[in-house]
Amino acid sequence: MTDTNALLHVLEGLRLRRLTATYKAVADAIGLTPPGQIQALAALLEAIQEDDARLGRPQKASLVIQNGKEPIPRPGFFQKLSTLGVYRGVDRGAEAAMWHQNEIECLYELTPER
Repeated sequence: MTDTNALLHVLEGLRLRRLTATYKAVADAIGLTPPGQIQALAALLEAIQEDDARLGRPQKASLVIQNGKEPIPRPGFFQKLSTLGVYRGVDRGAEAAMWHQNEIECLYELTPER
């Protein structure tokens, strides 16, 4: 079982390069394999969301986006943020996209973690 440390390492690399990546690419990067690859990644991302919310940090999980026309995280990302009290909006569309863009800009502006 992959722990969150491998995922945090990948997310930090994306952040430092000012990039996002798809769920599939990140799952592959940390060694998750089908079946259940994306569900396992989602569970790890939710753990990171909980930590970031508890510590009042920008959401590192924002760097993982869905493959398709809307380059934002899946609806479950926004639903989890709602349960954590971090986001109060819809899980798709312009409002979600605007919140997501603001969040990744906050992430990109952070100083490197040591």
